[in-house]
Amino acid sequence: MIRRLALLLFLAFATIVRAADPPDLTKKPTLYVVGYAHLDTQWRWEYPRTIGEYLPHTMRDNFALFEKYPHYIFNFSGANRYRLMREYYPADYATLQKWVKAGRWFPAGSSMEESDVNSPSAESIIRQVLYGSAYFRHELGRTSAEYMLPDCFGFPASLPSILHHMGIRGFSTQKLTWGSSAPAGGPDSPEKTPLGTPFNVGVWDGPDGNGVIAAFNPGSYSADIRYDLSRSDTTPPNGTDWPKRVQRNGEVSGLFTDYHYYGTGDVGGAPREPSVQLVESIVSKNDGPLHVISSTAEQMFLDVKPEQMAHLPHYAGDLELTNHSAGSLTSEAYQKRWNRKNELVGRRCRTRLGYGGIARWPAVSAKEIE
Repeated sequence: MIRRLALLLFLAFATIVRAADPPDLTKKPTLYVVGYAHLDTQWRWEYPRTIGEYLPHTMRDNFALFEKYPHYIFNFSGANRYRLMREYYPADYATLQKWVKAGRWFPAGSSMEESDVNSPSAESIIRQVLYGSAYFRHELGRTSAEYMLPDCFGFPASLPSILHHMGIRGFSTQKLTWGSSAPAGGPDSPEKTPLGTPFNVGVWDGPDGNGVIAAFNPGSYSADIRYDLSRSDTTPPNGTDWPKRVQRNGEVSGLFTDYHYYGTGDVGGAPREPSVQLVESIVSKNDGPLHVISSTAEQMFLDVKPEQMAHLPHYAGDLELTNHSAGSLTSEAYQKRWNRKNELVGRRCRTRLGYGGIARWPAVSAKEIE
């Protein structure tokens, strides 16, 4: 009974929050703090462990935090993970749906999985968004306007065009700070970003001139919140002075805003409770020079008005990593061989099925596929 009453109160609170006007980012310095749990669905483990351990912990750990901290918002990506939760934990999944409706759990990322975007074709990325967004819309009654890839090993120049044409408005990743080969950023750059990181918040342009708003330097997705982000005088020696950084962003672009991950990594779950507790305190008071929002993954991208995008810094081109991209994607010849076979199989199937516009493609023989 108490839990049901708490949920009704949170539903009312979420309605008030959603009704609030977005901040004027040209005048009000604002930091969007995005709570998140990264889950490698299958990395050093098999699916039974993801299903039996990591997914139930992700749901239940966050349910407990929702009940204790009314400003806490959790972001979780991958429609495929939601599909597994629905199949194996229907009661918990029903509770999750209620928290989504309350605005506390946000289905982030727009895709089926946090997939690689370097090896797959554009069609594969489009299908990730098409099927992922369709699942979220059907099951949870909402989709996201952003594409979250915190842990991908580099990003091709074509990605912003693909995302734009899929209706995606924003993109975020923390991977560039691992070492990016992009000819941008560095200590002498306007926003003093890490070398290879074009900007903190800007526009990533695709080859056709269309692009997305991008948050390229949000900090680690497994970071803790250890000090008051709204004030410079609380920043420890090795910490990020967020008021100063947002001020610098505004001097460059006219928009005084930034985007900050916090949470946990690889095995799902939830941000550590001391971080959630501190964010709750910061957001409840919000008496510092920097306005801090406990945010969904999409909110900043939606709060930036279309006419303001032209003033943001722009970058066009590949964003490959110096450590991961080349070695992990090109060292195994069998991956290339099977990718090519998959392309040929798909081409042959479409030709036989007579899909629209495919008739012009020459048929592919079984011998070619072999």
